[in-house]
Amino acid sequence: MTITVLATPPNPPNSDAHRAMFFWSGAVGSADPLDTDNEVNALITFCGAVGCDVLFLDIWRYLGGGNWTAARVSRMKSVVDGLKRSGIRVLALCGDIGWGTNHAWVMDNIVTALEHYNVLCTQASQQFDGLMLDVEYWTDEVTYPAATNCPGLCELLRAIGNRNPSWLVGVFAAFGLAADDRAPITYNGRTQADGFHIMDACDIVVVGDYRDTAADPGGGQIGIISCHTPWDDYATEEGRESQLFVGVETTNVQPSYVTFYGQGKAAMETQLTLVSNQFKLANRSSYMGACVHSYAGWSAMGA
Repeated sequence: MTITVLATPPNPPNSDAHRAMFFWSGAVGSADPLDTDNEVNALITFCGAVGCDVLFLDIWRYLGGGNWTAARVSRMKSVVDGLKRSGIRVLALCGDIGWGTNHAWVMDNIVTALEHYNVLCTQASQQFDGLMLDVEYWTDEVTYPAATNCPGLCELLRAIGNRNPSWLVGVFAAFGLAADDRAPITYNGRTQADGFHIMDACDIVVVGDYRDTAADPGGGQIGIISCHTPWDDYATEEGRESQLFVGVETTNVQPSYVTFYGQGKAAMETQLTLVSNQFKLANRSSYMGACVHSYAGWSAMGA
């Protein structure tokens, strides 16, 4: 079996600039969807069918820390090559709640490994286009207070970008980090909510707007119209080039209103069309499109 590339690149829905997706790998020592060509072909075919042209691909099991082996590097080259020759941009994905203040470990075990991998690639189509971090310190602000972890995360993002100017550097963020009632943080000479600092620090922000409309206590269309405006306003002012993706959930999690798992693919696309129309009417350049979490949930979700 071999990896088969798409004849035509994925076409993002709603004429959005992009449609992105998270792909998380399995645990070390267990089977993983990237291990067989059949599974990789299924991933590529799925990307083509749903219009996904940006993939955040988990690398820990293959390249991170002590997991690095020549065989895994070779396998990752084949996978990334198949994806990119299919017209899919690929960013490496890794994350941990405490990485905002654990910079040396991240640089040694993630960033340096990714740099080394890209150097070993003999073709540009085998290389990652950047790095996406999922560092959700706000889920436990007792242990990881925002006052230190937000500046720490921003410093990490800036350091990665400065060290690798050709990379796109991104981060996942909860939509409430730019809310009016979010306590401001002073960092880099500015006092503002976390979300605004994060937009200053990196190229891509996936704003986790995890809502459907079945029982959403916040109302609105997956929260985007009311909750995301501060993100978009800030991303487009002062000549910023921040790329914003609206993150949506498809896995089976609770409470049920945070995911489209029970609603299905068609219901999700209906809402994402409304989201797209809202931003295009405003003539904003920062909105890139939707980012779905994750391949495992989306591909298994009902119609």
